[in-house]
Amino acid sequence: MEPTSPSPIPTRILNRPGQQVVLFMVGGLFALLAAGMLISGSVAGDPFGLVLYAVIGAGGLWIVFRSCVMGVRIDPTGLTERGLGRSKVVPWCVIGAVSTGDGPGLAPAQDPGLVFKNGERVGLGALASYSSRVVEADFALIKSAHASHVTDCTNCA
Repeated sequence: MEPTSPSPIPTRILNRPGQQVVLFMVGGLFALLAAGMLISGSVAGDPFGLVLYAVIGAGGLWIVFRSCVMGVRIDPTGLTERGLGRSKVVPWCVIGAVSTGDGPGLAPAQDPGLVFKNGERVGLGALASYSSRVVEADFALIKSAHASHVTDCTNCA
């Protein structure tokens, strides 16, 4: 019998368009506010004001930029989560299980999460949602991709 090649995991991008739009608008508002204050000249003589509004503007631009790329990319090598902070790349072989649960905070948001083989738990905050239906659909997709990798990987067996 001829050995079979691993079944490829199709590349998919999971994101929350509503979350992206809100973050884009909030970041844009902060960037415009800071630019307006810097351009108006009302803080020209105040070094603290210049630094403050420059930092607010830079933070707003960062939120605008990151909101455009937010989400989770699934591909044959693993997951890449792009949140507001740094991107996290997680190879499939490091993941022990895929779970879902309540995310951090007071509101009942749920997010799919990863349990690494060393026991560490990592939530995928870029996929957090108040809709359990949406979270379950993403959870099923990530879980099936992980299961597909595990069955075909000689290192994970």
